[in-house]
Order: sequence, then C-alpha cells, then structure tokens
Amino acid sequence: MDKSYTLESLTKVEGHARLDVEMDGKNVKKAEIAVFEPSRYFEHMVRGKPFDLVPTISQRICGICSVMHTVAAIKAVENGTGIKPSPQTVDLRRLLLHASNLHSHTAHLFFFTAPDYLGVDDVMGIARKHKKKMELAIELQKRSSDIVKQIGGRSIHPVNCRVGYFNSVPDLGEVESMTEQFREIKQLSTEAAELFLSFKYPKFENKTQYLALQEKGVYDLYEGSVSVFGGKGFTVPCYRKNIEEETIQRSTAKYAMYKGKPYMTGALARLNISGSRLSPSAKKLLRKHKIKVPNFSTFTNNIAQAVEMVHLCDRALEILGKYDKSGFKEEKKQVKPKAGEGVAACEAPRGTLYHHYRFSPSGKCTYANIITPTCQNVRNMEYDMQQWMPSIIKESDANVKKKLEMLIRAYDPCFSCSTHFLELKLRR
Repeated sequence: MDKSYTLESLTKVEGHARLDVEMDGKNVKKAEIAVFEPSRYFEHMVRGKPFDLVPTISQRICGICSVMHTVAAIKAVENGTGIKPSPQTVDLRRLLLHASNLHSHTAHLFFFTAPDYLGVDDVMGIARKHKKKMELAIELQKRSSDIVKQIGGRSIHPVNCRVGYFNSVPDLGEVESMTEQFREIKQLSTEAAELFLSFKYPKFENKTQYLALQEKGVYDLYEGSVSVFGGKGFTVPCYRKNIEEETIQRSTAKYAMYKGKPYMTGALARLNISGSRLSPSAKKLLRKHKIKVPNFSTFTNNIAQAVEMVHLCDRALEILGKYDKSGFKEEKKQVKPKAGEGVAACEAPRGTLYHHYRFSPSGKCTYANIITPTCQNVRNMEYDMQQWMPSIIKESDANVKKKLEMLIRAYDPCFSCSTHFLELKLRR
C-alpha cells in the first residue's frame, strides 16, 4: 500500500523546510527535504567590499552562529592577505568559539530537543512542568553569553574580533572572572549532560561518512585538517576538490556530498573522529552511561553536544591557565590590503563551516563562497529517513510524523532562525 507524508514545515528547528516521504509498502520511493527560505545573497553582498569589512558582513548570516562566521571569515581573510595572528589572538578566538558553542548547544538541547523526551509539546511546557531544568538552561545561556560579550564586545555579532587582532583584550581581573565563570559553567554543563544522557532515544543506527576538523593532539574547534571517519581526509584549501555542492530545483539551499555520497558533520562527527581526545571529565560521562564511541546513531548527536559542553569548559580553562598570572596583552597590527585568495574553516555547533574569498590588489573582495553545516547535512538527513522509514511505517501517522521530526531535530539544523507549527498531510 502506498503512503505519502508531507510535512509542510518542521517544528522546533531554526527556519523553514518541507519534508516529503513516499512509501510503496516498505520500500521508500522518495525522501526529500526542501528548504524554502528566501535567498540571503551574502556571497554577493561582500563583493566589492574592503577585506576588513567582509567578516562584519558575513557574521550577519546567523544570529546563533555569528561568532563562528566571524572567526571563519577572519581566518579566510588573513589566509588571503598574508596576515598571521599572534598565539594570544588565536587563544581568544578559541575562547569565543567555546563560549558560543556552549550557548548554541544549550538552546538546541533544552529548547528544541528536550520537549520530545520530557513529554511536553514545547519549551513553555518545560517551563511549566520542569522549572528546575528551565532554570538550568537559562543559567547556561546567560553565563556563556556573558563570556562572548566580555571577549567579543557584545553577545551577538562581535565587534571586538578583528582581522589580525582584538580591539581590546581581557586584563588579569577579567581572566580571573572568566576562569570562575567557566568552572561554574562546567558544573552546570555536567548537570545538563547527565540529563540528556538519561533520556531514552529511539533505536536507530545508520553508519555514514563523518567529516570534521581535527587539530593535532587536541579536541578543539578552531583549526586543523578535515578528517573523514575511516577515510583519508583532506586539507581545508582542498575543500572544492572533495565537497561537491549541488543546486536543487525544489530548494533554495545548496546540498553537499563527499565523493558522491551523503555525510554527517557536527558534534557526533567530532566525537567519532576525536573522541579519544576528550577531557577526562567528558570521557567519564560517556563511560558512566556506557555510550560506545564510535557511534552510528544520529540521535547520539544530542548526547555528543551535551558531553562536548563539558569538554569545551575544560579546554577553555586550560587556555585561560596560560594567562592567569599576566592577563592578555594589548596588541594591534597595521593591516594592509593585498591581492590573494584565502580559505578557512572552523567547527560550528552543527559542523564544519567553510569561508572562501578572493581579493584584488586594493583589498576588495572579488569572490566569496560559504558552505554552512546544514547544507552539508541535508543529504544525510534524507539518507537517514530512507533507512528508518521501513521500520516505523506500521506505526500511527502521528508517531511517524513525530519520529521523523525528532530525527531531523537531532541534527540541530539551522534552516533559518524561526520556528513554525507543523501540518501533516497524509495521502493514502
């Protein structure tokens, strides 16, 4: 018997997307996600703009991941203009990434994912029935946002992080304050991780390709080559030879493949690739709850984000320990325009983020290409649905709808920055 599911919009995700699934008995005839957000045109907006203005424009792509876009864009500009930041500047950028990822993971886990596992419809249900958990989420959001503001100048779209330097840097007192803040965030993150490790997730595994940056010797988000779980990997400047972008007529978003196949990027990919480099506290949580690594369940991405929060706190404390006697030193560089081409990547909450620019001799941007994690994950979302649908097709329409949404939400997709109510149309 044929069944067709049309989800006009997905709930509790960032932005607009449509889901179409067609079944012929237990065979999947079609499993497609169409993104229908209005085109943003940022790759065109930056053309003709001075090199040092490019990151300021690019960061507006997303309010949730503005720090990640800022850092990736600045790194690409520096690579294209021959500017080398100091180790101190790199450390400050790492701290920004850590705090911003903590903020985003909290939003996804508590506001989008938790309602599915706490038996409520939405975040307001958590506020009414699970007040302590909501207070935990708000405290995590506030503290991580405060650190982003302290380093970046404001909590969204940072102004302090510039090409080659920071406008101002934390003094010794601020280092002490941030150190205490990260210690407290670690305690809160551990409590959050225990919560999400305690949930009962759907039984579903679908081994795919996993891609993430891997830095030598550490589990961090700032730099490295692209590692492929079980594969060879590649350097970031070679991304165009490895990641194939595809324009889909039914969607306003590009979709990406690696060597002609779908792949997953994000916290689960980072866990599978660099899990052995997690901090002792993060590893202890995985052992306590008997979470195997590598792990091939998409739903484990929620656990990976939660455990990663604890690790990022430990990593931030390790970095701050280098400055606990002196604070950071003021430094500024004379940044001059230069012709060149630069590619860079960093790890955003949802996966690897690529920025690529070319510049004229006067320092004007002549070309831009940006690949966001969700564009890379969409094909794998479809692949997951194809593999999972035969085992859930006999369930009620309401259950099928809920499980498909839970699966997509596990990716923490960012189609845009709003949520909508869901309508399910079932054609028998």
